[in-house]
Formats: sequence, structure tokens, C-alpha cells
Amino acid sequence: MRYLKVIAQDQTGDGRANTVRLQFYQHTQCDQSRLVNEVVAYDFTSDGKVDYSRGDVTNNGQESSLDRVLLDRFANAYLKINWINRGTAAKRYMKIFSEDFYQDGTPDTVRLHLHKGPDLLSSDAQISWSAAYDFDNNGELEWNIHSDINRDGVIDEVDKHLVQQLAELYLKFNWH
Repeated sequence: MRYLKVIAQDQTGDGRANTVRLQFYQHTQCDQSRLVNEVVAYDFTSDGKVDYSRGDVTNNGQESSLDRVLLDRFANAYLKINWINRGTAAKRYMKIFSEDFYQDGTPDTVRLHLHKGPDLLSSDAQISWSAAYDFDNNGELEWNIHSDINRDGVIDEVDKHLVQQLAELYLKFNWH
């Protein structure tokens, strides 16, 4: 199984995320996770928009302008989620993965799980989840179940849009 771990960090102490890290993992036969690729986007001004990004999100071995566009769009959407870490901590993260229920080689479900990582008193815990579905297996995610993904206290169209956007961009990363 492949999955993406997304970590937002407030490295300046202003209370807003200014770094978004995307870590691409592959499960091994020993049921261990191996980090295969990591990319990063920076919001130097903490205005909720990426100022600089680098990395190969399409996982084709080359960094291109398409990688930058996809990474910037994904990170800008992720910056709208209030799920950040102080400093360089990585305890709060989103795990994104796809499933192929039709077993035809194409993903028909993308799951987005918010986690709060382990500390001295607790283990890694899934806090909430959302998902987007392709019920007719035509390659388009046409329906989603969403929680309060932006953690503003209201489950609304903004949450629905963020789930849809993050799931669609994840599929463009070719990490399924």
C-alpha cells in the first residue's frame, strides 16, 4: 500500500502554517513503511499562499513545472486546514491513500485521515476522516463524505470543496 503523509508546520511561531511537507510512503513486505520521496512548499509570508516549492509530486523521477503547479495547488488547499504543528514537530498530520474496490487498477476511493501522533501519554490516533468516491468507475470523484476538515466548527460546502480538491490532486500525484 502507498500513502501520503502531509505535515503542516508553524516554524516562525506566528500561529499559522508556513511549511507543508508531503512524504510519500510505501509499505514493505515486513509491514513497515518506507519513505520514498519528500517534497516541500513554503509560505514565507504566512498569508495562506505558497511562495516557493520544490520536489517531484508526480513521482516520475523528474521535477518539472507541472510538479510545482500541483504541489502549490495542493499545499494552498492544505494551508486552509487548521491542523498544524509548532516548530518542526510532526505529530499532527493527514494520511491520504486510495483504494481500488473494483480491482481494475484504477482508484475509486480516496481517504483523508487526520491523525494526532504519539506523545508521552497517547499513541497515534485518527481524529477524523473524509473520503471521495468514484462510484461509476469513470475516473472522476463525484461524491464525498466530509467532516469538519478545516476545523472551523462547521461542516459545510467549504469542507466539501477542500476534500474534493485534495483528493483530486492526490490522484494526480500517481501514488496509488
